[in-house]
Amino acid sequence: MKLIKSRLIKITKKGLEDLGYQEFRDSITPAQGLFIKSIKNHFYLSLGLTISKYYEGLFTASFYLSKVTTWATVGSDIPNDSYQRVGSFLLKEERKKLLPDEFSAQQSEDAWWNIENENTLVDFLETVRITEQRFLDQPDLFNKIRKSRFVSELEELSKKVINDVASNKIHEDHYRFVPAKPIDEIPLEWFKVAEKVIKEKKATLNFNTVKRLAADAFRQSKCR
Repeated sequence: MKLIKSRLIKITKKGLEDLGYQEFRDSITPAQGLFIKSIKNHFYLSLGLTISKYYEGLFTASFYLSKVTTWATVGSDIPNDSYQRVGSFLLKEERKKLLPDEFSAQQSEDAWWNIENENTLVDFLETVRITEQRFLDQPDLFNKIRKSRFVSELEELSKKVINDVASNKIHEDHYRFVPAKPIDEIPLEWFKVAEKVIKEKKATLNFNTVKRLAADAFRQSKCR
């Protein structure tokens, strides 16, 4: 059976929620299933699922740590360590135990699970459980993210949107980049405020930046 996003989310959701993650409806990031948890000092640990484009039934996942929830945002001065595949933190013996044979011998971050294997879900969830802290324990990771100017700019924009929505600072105006209807169950006022904030901060303004900022601010406001 072909693996599609809705099926993968349905299969993994309960187990990831038991590990403290919260699932968010998401069509904006490249994830095929987005799960987030709020951790210490206003950081967000996002886990994004990825379905293989080349092999039917295979999927993997990647951690992303940031002050924002826009999974897989990289580039500029964002540290590379903040975005890593879960499999890259497995030890040799763990790979033999938790991965299919075709991946268990590889000494790399390449780690995929076959949805049709009856042990897949247990092995995948165990991988997330044991590698999460190893990912977070990467040397100086939190400090590197704090020092990122780009992350700080994204965080500032999101906080401004959250505060303005909470204060009902929503003005009727001519919006160029607000969608005609809600996206991912995010009310339109979040997109309106996002466009307003981007204009005020003289940041890059287009449909994509408005969508990303609105969605990030909304997820942060709902993240437990």
